[in-house]
Amino acid sequence: INRFPEILSKMFNLAIDNGELTENPLRKVPKLKEDNHIIRYLKDDEETRLFASIDNHAPYLRPIVTTALQTGMRRGEIFNLQWNNLDFNTRLIHLLKTKNSEKRDIPMSDELYATLKSMPKVAEYVFINPQTNAPYVDIKKSFDKVRKFAEIEDFRFHDLRHTFATRMVMVGVDFLTLMELLGHKNIKTTMRYAHVIPGRKMEAIMKLANYNK
Repeated sequence: INRFPEILSKMFNLAIDNGELTENPLRKVPKLKEDNHIIRYLKDDEETRLFASIDNHAPYLRPIVTTALQTGMRRGEIFNLQWNNLDFNTRLIHLLKTKNSEKRDIPMSDELYATLKSMPKVAEYVFINPQTNAPYVDIKKSFDKVRKFAEIEDFRFHDLRHTFATRMVMVGVDFLTLMELLGHKNIKTTMRYAHVIPGRKMEAIMKLANYNK
């Protein structure tokens, strides 16, 4: 609901800049409170069904989804990935085109290394649409198709990034490291994933209780 008045308000502001209006009628419209802290991530059984569905209906999505799950990269960062961004010697992905316009490096896991190493280099970009011989712009239709066949509800491609972050927290990766991997500008954004370790406060107190013992 908030998106509609935001777009309209932008249109009215452009009209003011062009001298067609003198006031924005939406200036005082209140914004509804949003809950941006709901994290949807892929469960283990859902991942198994998702890859089975991909292999049956859209196998070209497997390396793309694997990259998302193994790196937490944004969709645009994955689509803009070029072969010269991959250093197989150091096993690093050098991201140059990011949302924050800041370069960051992401290590390749064994699974991702094997996946990318086995892919043919047919063009400048890593993930190429075979019908256009150009990098993918959007895979929403095909991703929704395999998701539905896998019987996975309420899950978007962006939630693969949430899955990566949630799993990192679950295995004990600290939030500063996760912040760097995800390319967040603010640690508060990364801290959204703290909910997956509900016992962390008690664990911290128990560590203090054992201090100097």
